[in-house]
Amino acid sequence: MPIATLVIILIIVGVGLAGFRLGSQQLPPPSVPSDDRRLAEQAERIELLESELQRLKDQADFTERLLAERSSTPPEEPAEGDATD
Repeated sequence: MPIATLVIILIIVGVGLAGFRLGSQQLPPPSVPSDDRRLAEQAERIELLESELQRLKDQADFTERLLAERSSTPPEEPAEGDATD
């Protein structure tokens, strides 16, 4: 193989490696998209938990009102056919 061919091959390989190194430095790190996705998933999970917490608070408030209402009214007498002895 003549020396000129070897020199051309070395130049092509050198330029290719330099281009590869420059190109790889310009790419964003692979962890960036997964961080965004993970943050979006966490935000969605927080939103679901907050809505579940609000539902449970509403249910507790309803139960408290119901118990307060029942404790403030005198107990009803069972009808004659309803007694279970």
